[in-house]
Amino acid sequence: MTDNDCLLSRQPIYGSNMNVAAYELRSNDVPVFQLFTEPGLDLVVGEHPGLVILTPEALAEGLWKSCPKSRVMLGYFQDFGPEDGAAEQLRELAQQGYPLALSGELNLERLRVLDKPTHTIKLDVTRYLPDQLEKRVAELRCLKPKILASKVDTYDDLEFCKSLEFDFYQGHFLSRPAAQKNEIPVNRVTMIRLLSKLHDPLIEMAEVEKLVSQDISLSYKLLRYANSPAVALPRTVNSVGHAVRLIGMQLLRTWSSALLLSSVDDKPRELMTIALVRARMCELLGETVKGAEKESFLSAGLLSVLDALLDCPMEQALAELPLNDDIKAALIHRAGAIGQALRCTIAYERADWDDVQFYGMPPAPIREKYMDAISWARKLSSGLLN
Repeated sequence: MTDNDCLLSRQPIYGSNMNVAAYELRSNDVPVFQLFTEPGLDLVVGEHPGLVILTPEALAEGLWKSCPKSRVMLGYFQDFGPEDGAAEQLRELAQQGYPLALSGELNLERLRVLDKPTHTIKLDVTRYLPDQLEKRVAELRCLKPKILASKVDTYDDLEFCKSLEFDFYQGHFLSRPAAQKNEIPVNRVTMIRLLSKLHDPLIEMAEVEKLVSQDISLSYKLLRYANSPAVALPRTVNSVGHAVRLIGMQLLRTWSSALLLSSVDDKPRELMTIALVRARMCELLGETVKGAEKESFLSAGLLSVLDALLDCPMEQALAELPLNDDIKAALIHRAGAIGQALRCTIAYERADWDDVQFYGMPPAPIREKYMDAISWARKLSSGLLN
């Protein structure tokens, strides 16, 4: 990517099992189509398909031709008439084998360009009252394509959309608590206690070794990852203490924290991916702040999903953790340099481009840090969390 002002993020699209089915690619400008070659897509979406949004200009100029049809779905969310040039071009795309996505707000006659189940109708659920949404979904069922519920931002919205049997779901519901609980669930108390000890700034190396060694599952996964080709350490790691000496306290804390957070098995895997991307991007932003401890930035990013994991307010989730005041202020109030890094990271993640700011940093290095974070998270999760 050579456009210094271009920002590009990905938005997960979930299937009915809440696993990632695809990523929608969003840009602050006209899409950078040179990215959408096979290697470029691999960088951003990995093994998943990518939903690429076409502007009228990109559709008319044929910029979509650089997109491999086996890897992308082309979305066109503008209105068009049945005799418009756009309608003819969309039919051509469909005939060439490109999966298409159109807005569910178009009338049924215009949506008939989508005549195969490989296509998708994207429906903004915030535009409808519940009975209206149910009626609209029933109308769209007469067409063959699958239906995507977009802007599903709460678990209540998700449950209602599930009752209507949408094929796909998209929104920020995953990063929010499913329900406000007065107490942390019993089966997660042990995890929080171990997490709190790992993040105790006064803990000694010997105590870390003891804590991790006492958790058989955690120590097994940790040693398996430390000896994997992904890490490529110069020698075999045969104990937790050996791992501490080879990789250092901070990296061991990061790995152990990621493993502990991923042990919450009733949450989709993507929530852990979000946490890892945030952790790395916050850390990279923190490296540009003079005198800052980048480990605190990483911890804030990693723990920023704790309220969603525990289904409770962030203040309650942090009550048992001996974090320094800067990290707590960042997580609760987005205060200080760490809070600014977290705010910028989440804004980038959600394509809220006006809020993608960090102490006057130009767009290009922020974008590069996001891309680095995706790559780092993919590498870490593929080895550590599998």
